Amino acid sequence: MDYENKLVLAPMVRVGTLSFRMLAAEYGADITYGEEIIDHKLVKCQRRINVASGTTEFVEKGTENVVFSTCEEERNRVVFQLGTSDAIRALKASEIVCNDVAAVDINMGCP
Repeated sequence: MDYENKLVLAPMVRVGTLSFRMLAAEYGADITYGEEIIDHKLVKCQRRINVASGTTEFVEKGTENVVFSTCEEERNRVVFQLGTSDAIRALKASEIVCNDVAAVDINMGCP
């Protein structure tokens, strides 16, 4: 992913939702970051297509909570931010979302 001369919606806690990323893109953002999702949570998710909303959702098994959602329109600009402390688990989590996002950003600096 090329960042040169791009407008980027930076990663922000509890703000990088799909609706906010889409709004930022409407206002000119070339690259948008999703909220940081912890690897432990993502590896418990199942990928689902929500036909009604036109989104791809990653839903936590057992709770049915939507952990991350995206759509085809943002596929080439959204960066998935993954919080992790373990390389093997990070790889497993990344494999779950890698086909639906432009890039995966590994964050190993936060607890």
